[in-house]
Amino acid sequence: EQEYAQRAVSKGLDELKSRGLPAELQSALVLADVSSGEVRALVGDRVESRNYFNRALDARRQVGSVIKPLVYLLALEHEDDYNLITTVVDEPISLRQPNGTLWSPENYDHKSHGELPLMDALIHSYNQATVQVGLNIGVANLIRKIKQLGVNAEIPAVPATLLGAVELTPIEVTQMYQSLAAGGYSVPLRSVTEVQTPHGETLSRYPLRLMPLERRNAVAVLNFALTRVVEEGTASQLHALLGRDTSIAGKTGTTNEQRDSWFVGFSRDRLAVSWVGLDDNRPAGVTGSNAAMRVWAGLFRQLPIEPVDLRMPDGANFVWVDKREQALTDPTCPGAQQIPFIEGTEPEGRTECLRKMKKDSNKSLWRKWFEGKY
Repeated sequence: EQEYAQRAVSKGLDELKSRGLPAELQSALVLADVSSGEVRALVGDRVESRNYFNRALDARRQVGSVIKPLVYLLALEHEDDYNLITTVVDEPISLRQPNGTLWSPENYDHKSHGELPLMDALIHSYNQATVQVGLNIGVANLIRKIKQLGVNAEIPAVPATLLGAVELTPIEVTQMYQSLAAGGYSVPLRSVTEVQTPHGETLSRYPLRLMPLERRNAVAVLNFALTRVVEEGTASQLHALLGRDTSIAGKTGTTNEQRDSWFVGFSRDRLAVSWVGLDDNRPAGVTGSNAAMRVWAGLFRQLPIEPVDLRMPDGANFVWVDKREQALTDPTCPGAQQIPFIEGTEPEGRTECLRKMKKDSNKSLWRKWFEGKY
């Protein structure tokens, strides 16, 4: 797998050059086993033999939108206020910073999208909606969540953190996502499982430490939304790049002035994080989907891919809903989608289509009763 990963980086950057991106782009790639946390491959340079600076371990870069799933995970944990179809608002927002300047984040498409379901804000990575949700959740809670997931880097307690104005290494991003990929089990990354003598005798073992997070049901619901990022959102080109339609959860990340490109994606058994950018941090014309996702796909084209496990744990279930109407519906009704909810957060209302079906069903029962069929 190390060989596959190095090939994905080297060939991937050559392909990006042929697509008009800078020839001096660099990349980092980390591949981990979902269940054990074992690091299976780690690439820190486009040239295999050049290892004086390992970007996977040592390059601190802003992470951009790959931070957003944690904002939405926190929202789902506040189940009195949020579920995947809760209406959020994507509209301009300006905040006064400590130095007196105004911070006014824009969406990538420079448009505002008004009211929309929470999961759509994540699927399309809308900055303004994410900030609105994040301010309700609290930046301090986001920082606590990042640390809970095993990342001990210094993180600024400012609103821009909600959009990834945080410098992390690719290995730290991998650690941050490991518990999500493992379905809500905290799995520390490790590269050594056992130390042996030259004769094969075990000197030390490093056993797997598996700890369930408190809200595994919220993680499972979030992971469903991350598969929709790949199906219909910012990572919708991934299936074409892979040549397969296997269910994968993922998130793109792009930083200001297209300096950094990130992609985090996981299957049932493998998690990988890729980064692409320039070492001097100049604008590089890279986005999450036009650079890092291509490197990621170059690795996974060489691997067997098991679909993400979307079975819900205790405390969460799939329900048929119309997300625009925020109402229960029937699978045969227009706009019906099967979406997971933490128990107790499902919509109480019903669509007109479902009400009509229930009414017709009741009429049919009465007719059968009077015809002596019961």
